[in-house]
Amino acid sequence: MATKTKQVKIVRVTAKDAKNRFGELLEAAQRHPIIVTKNNRAVVRIDRYSEKTAFEEMEDQIWGEIAHEAEKEGYLSPEESQKALKRMLRHAKART
Repeated sequence: MATKTKQVKIVRVTAKDAKNRFGELLEAAQRHPIIVTKNNRAVVRIDRYSEKTAFEEMEDQIWGEIAHEAEKEGYLSPEESQKALKRMLRHAKART
């Protein structure tokens, strides 16, 4: 199965244009990365700032550790999976 990759538009602007049109540059950086060049050489990349908080990063790390530990314990056999699904379905029916 082929997977689609999202193409990211990257815009290049000169340092002079970046200085003269800084407000527009900030707006554009919300939509796609901006490369600022000086003497035809890329010197800086401007990207949208991520709003991910320290709490969210810590939460991601904790869930990753939980998943890693669970993976060490192994996976359910087909029979165990079937029993677990039946148990969940019974609970769901009992609630309705």
